Amino acid sequence: MPMPLDDILHQRERAAADQAAAEDRWLRERAGIDPAERRRAWHKWLLAELGRTFRWPDDRLKRGRLQGQCAHSLTLMARQLYGRGWLLDGAALARHVRACLAPIAQAQREGRAEAFWPYFQKAISTYVGAHAEEIQQEARRSGAVPGITSVGALLSALRGKLAPRPRSLVEDLVEAPQKPRPSRP
Repeated sequence: MPMPLDDILHQRERAAADQAAAEDRWLRERAGIDPAERRRAWHKWLLAELGRTFRWPDDRLKRGRLQGQCAHSLTLMARQLYGRGWLLDGAALARHVRACLAPIAQAQREGRAEAFWPYFQKAISTYVGAHAEEIQQEARRSGAVPGITSVGALLSALRGKLAPRPRSLVEDLVEAPQKPRPSRP
């Protein structure tokens, strides 16, 4: 008798969770990188960068909420990079975040972004597509593309210097545990 679909899905989810836990354990034990700490550092850096770049509402609650929304949108942008296979790490990702934020900040200073949140969302959602060729070339040059990385690992292995590729910041952001969204009745 075939296994019910729910059991198959639960089995796959458990296997994926076990694999993610094993990778996190490997990183902590061998590479000295704690992915959860890396994600916290990313979020802290994003909030600081956003705080320096834009003018925010005076109301602390509104400011915090808006900065959190902006940080989430930028994390989604980083996940878009991963979806395209570009595993940019810290410095490269920071350059793209700053390049993405600069025109928005300029528009805000000039008064062209009266409704900040819609303007911000539109700019963030189109950045990766608008700069795809440039980002792809940068990722290829730096070896931050899975296929290129695996060829590099193969060549290293042939030379007797097999070393695992360290995980990129984008990979850590993508594999962050997602908060379940409340279901609507």
